Amino acid sequence: MLRYLDRLVETVVGALVALTTIAVCLNVFYRYVLGSGLVWADEVPGFLLVWIAFLGAYLAARQEGHIAFDMLVESFPPLLRRGIQVIGDLAVIGFFVLLGLKSWQMIDRVGGRSIETLPIAQGVFMSVLPIASALMVVALSARLIQRWRNV
Repeated sequence: MLRYLDRLVETVVGALVALTTIAVCLNVFYRYVLGSGLVWADEVPGFLLVWIAFLGAYLAARQEGHIAFDMLVESFPPLLRRGIQVIGDLAVIGFFVLLGLKSWQMIDRVGGRSIETLPIAQGVFMSVLPIASALMVVALSARLIQRWRNV
């Protein structure tokens, strides 16, 4: 099931990269060929980049691709090493649960306002925070389960 979720997120990230590329290319064409830029084509790719970064963070977490300073932890006996890794994972899960909850509160307060250049609610772009938080909780929980299975 997680492989299907990973594939879905990879597809969404690919589509967002394509949309960002198209928006930037359109803006360059309009600015340098037609002499007038697209106002929204500066703001929207920035918001899409945030989506790409947060969803990419989930994909990196699933492949254990995030930076880790594990030389010290790797020198510990297996049981102590696993305990420290579990505590670290639980702390990061707690952070993402808090981030998800606080981001929902933020969206509730200001998410209905439109972005400056298009009539699109800010909440559409802000929604990546709770979505990515939930995805990170899933990724880290799966890693925790895997750690306990590898006793």
